[in-house]
Amino acid sequence: MILRLGWLGLILASLPLGASETPDLRALAKQARPAVYLLALQDEDGEVKGSGTGFLVSPDGLLVTNHHVVTGAKHILAKAENGGLFPVTRIIASDPANDLALLQVEGKDLPYLSLAPPNSAEAGTRIAVIGSPLGLEGTLTEGIVSARRKLPGETREVLQISAAISQGSSGSPVLDAQGRVVGVASFLLAEGQSLHFATPSEKLHALLRRSNRSGSPPSTVTSTPTPAPARTYTVRSGDTLTGISRELKTRGIQATPEQLRTLNQLPTNAVIRPGQILKIP
Repeated sequence: MILRLGWLGLILASLPLGASETPDLRALAKQARPAVYLLALQDEDGEVKGSGTGFLVSPDGLLVTNHHVVTGAKHILAKAENGGLFPVTRIIASDPANDLALLQVEGKDLPYLSLAPPNSAEAGTRIAVIGSPLGLEGTLTEGIVSARRKLPGETREVLQISAAISQGSSGSPVLDAQGRVVGVASFLLAEGQSLHFATPSEKLHALLRRSNRSGSPPSTVTSTPTPAPARTYTVRSGDTLTGISRELKTRGIQATPEQLRTLNQLPTNAVIRPGQILKIP
């Protein structure tokens, strides 16, 4: 019996330390939530047509989400945990094969998440997901990495996770016990229970290397070069075109209500809504 217990002690001592790490969920949520954003997807009239989740990976506004989240959106507005609104100025690069997209919002010294080393997430790794399912911002769920696999008919490798995700969770960070990103929540299988999947973080590492915010990425990445973004104004509650015109004047920008209406193709009786993004001269 003593011999058996001795062998058991040796076996337990040889287990990888990471296999027993349990996230401190309260600390993890407090640390990560400021870097996670609700994405409002707007049509050309400023109407919100859908939502998703994104997260920052740099202090100057580099935001990660799913490729399928931003497809077809005319305008994208990122809302921070503290209520701050950040218009997405451009799509830097996207990787449809791995369902990833890199977006740019304007800002500096913003909270951001670090990426875990490649291939650090394996079956049994404890994880947490923070996202905005059905627009419910800052929702935290926990679970494990169930497997790394390729699904039938799929060529890409994905992480199967037990943490719950729902519509609107797409683009959420999948975090390890240290709050590092090990994956990006991507999709679920509706015909099964707890069958949720994420793109491994090494695919994001690769996209960041290939895009590098400069140069020409390889053909597997769809890059969207754009000129310097046009100036915009995000409508606040109670704003009118006349009020916006007066505020812009205090900033040294001359724009009459009629110029704003014409530039944004607004009919005379148009109602502007909070969160709507207006072009300004």
